[in-house]
Amino acid sequence: MRRSRMKDGKIVTEDHSVVESAADNKMGKSSVLQQDDFGVGVSFHESKASAEEKLIKSHKSSKDHTTGKLTRNVTLLQGVSLIVGVMIGSGIFVSPRFVLLHSGSVGMTLMVWIASGVMATFGALCYCELGTLIQRSGGELTYIREGLGLLPGFLVSWTMVLILKPASVAIITLSFASYAIQPFLSDSNIEPEILIKFIAAICIILITSVNCVSSRWAGQMQIVFMVMKLLAIGIIVMIGASRIASGHYENFESPFKGTNQNVGEIAHAFFSGLWAYDGWNQLNYVTEELQNPHKNLPRGVMIALSLVTLCYTLVNVAYLSILTPAEMLSSTAVAVSVAEKVHPTLVTVMPLFVACSCYGAANGSIFTNGRVVCAAAKEGHMPRFLATINERFHTPLRAIMFPSFISICLLMLGDLDSLLSCFSFVAWIFLGSTFLSLLVLRWKRPHDHRPYKVWIGIPVVMVIVSCYLVTAPLLAKPQSSAVALGFVFSGVPVYYCFVNHNK
Repeated sequence: MRRSRMKDGKIVTEDHSVVESAADNKMGKSSVLQQDDFGVGVSFHESKASAEEKLIKSHKSSKDHTTGKLTRNVTLLQGVSLIVGVMIGSGIFVSPRFVLLHSGSVGMTLMVWIASGVMATFGALCYCELGTLIQRSGGELTYIREGLGLLPGFLVSWTMVLILKPASVAIITLSFASYAIQPFLSDSNIEPEILIKFIAAICIILITSVNCVSSRWAGQMQIVFMVMKLLAIGIIVMIGASRIASGHYENFESPFKGTNQNVGEIAHAFFSGLWAYDGWNQLNYVTEELQNPHKNLPRGVMIALSLVTLCYTLVNVAYLSILTPAEMLSSTAVAVSVAEKVHPTLVTVMPLFVACSCYGAANGSIFTNGRVVCAAAKEGHMPRFLATINERFHTPLRAIMFPSFISICLLMLGDLDSLLSCFSFVAWIFLGSTFLSLLVLRWKRPHDHRPYKVWIGIPVVMVIVSCYLVTAPLLAKPQSSAVALGFVFSGVPVYYCFVNHNK
């Protein structure tokens, strides 16, 4: 902005555009003001320029704290505990019977658990390439946006932020509450539904509060609960080893007797096994906070997946050394059935271990949920204020609270299991689209530096597997699948009315 005036018959021009340019470009340069003919008031203008420069720097600093980057304080150990903590929830303690039910034999059951671990590792390796190529938090929504475009990326945000992530946390915390009160209930007592929902809500509030205050505290808490999970699995494995050492291995004498010959049933067994391995992609949601992601992302994934695959295989061997296949199929909570058969003391202890496992899974999920919402808000898929980084705690406080609030609201619904199972195949649509994005980025950006590069056959295999895991439930349950797809595509008009219009 230029302003001219007459002084002693001459035109004197004052130029304030440099200050404005400095504010616009955030470069903090010193303002340069032209002197009048007599050099009057030079010190005054210099002090004024200095004050304006300080004001600009103050505004810049404030804005950096508001929308700046998250700090890299997630260590390799915390990354491993995040993956293990979310993967090992209540599933391995509660529902291994579904794999046995669909596979038909002990030998095929163990093969499904091992093969599911290998497939989860393949998927995680694909995510390692994407995570080291695109070092931004957000997981699927970030990768699909880069590979397939803006609209597919928005549909991922729309579904994950509003349904998938909050519903998953709600179910995990309900499982926590159910197992936490088990030692205090007699056999004749019916579980109080209102009390369970109240405890689940308190659990969500506590975990959310810790994650809002400090990501470091949340990471340390995740390590503690990972140790407790592994301790519970270790107890079961040692009991099973002692049973096998004492000669109780009759269930393994004809391991493949009764194997289901139906290919569709075997596929359902893999579906159940892969569900238990869900969570292998959690570290990609916090890439911006991971220390040295080039090295720690692949390392964390390989350590975590190897550990979980070994644990799942050994714990199933232990289950089958203690329970007969018929007892395992009739049990609603396999770990508790093992405790009842081995020693009365374990009947009290084992539900508490399972509750701690669920609590750790909920903590990891809430930690990553906040980063997904923050990434979605930065992309303009959600309200911008959700991307705010709190100046005091350096955490995406609003982004953490938003999905947790939705989770508490979903607790009021009667049938969350049906809701999540309805949308489970949608999750595999997103995973398959992410694997496809890797292939597209190989074609679109062939010369980009890739610190980690997976063999091209692995994403191709994972795209094929994803296609099956999407098609099978779509054909088996067309009505519920249509409802889920209807919600996903309801985001299309929202995108064109708000997101694309604003861009």
